Amino acid sequence: MDIVIMDLDGVLCDNSHRAHLVPPADQQHRNEAWQPFVAECANDAPIAAGVAMLRMVSRDYPVVVVTSRQEIFYHETYAWCRKHLPKVPETIFRRADDHSSPADYKRSVLERLRRYGHTIAFAIDDDPAIVAMYNAEGVPTFQPSTRCSSCK
Repeated sequence: MDIVIMDLDGVLCDNSHRAHLVPPADQQHRNEAWQPFVAECANDAPIAAGVAMLRMVSRDYPVVVVTSRQEIFYHETYAWCRKHLPKVPETIFRRADDHSSPADYKRSVLERLRRYGHTIAFAIDDDPAIVAMYNAEGVPTFQPSTRCSSCK
C-alpha cells in the first residue's frame, strides 16, 4: 500500500517557543536530554501550511507521522493532534532506548514500513539530513521552509 511519511516538529508543529530548551550539541545523543524540550510540545502552535498539506495529502494516501519524539510523549502528542489536526494520523515514536541520530532512526522506520509491504509515495520532513537520507533510499521528498528548533 502506498503511504506518505510526514514529520511532526517543524512540519505540523511550530516549536520555536521551546528553542531555548534544545540540549547542547554534546548531549543531543541522549534521549533524556531532549525531555525538557519535548515536554513543552502541548504548547506548540500548528503550522498552517503543514496542516493544510496533511489535509490534502490524506485525501489520496494514508499518512504515517514518523517523529523523533520519544514514546513517553504519546499522550501529549495525541492531545495536540486531536486539538489541531483534522484527524489523528498513525504516529510512530522513538523508543526510549533508541539513541541513534534522527536520520538513522527514521531510516530504521522506513525499512520496517517497507518490510510490512508499504511503498512510500513521498516523505515530508524539514531536517536536511533526513531529507538526504530519504533521497538516498529512493524516496521522493518535500522539504518545507519551516524548521524544527532542533534542526541545524
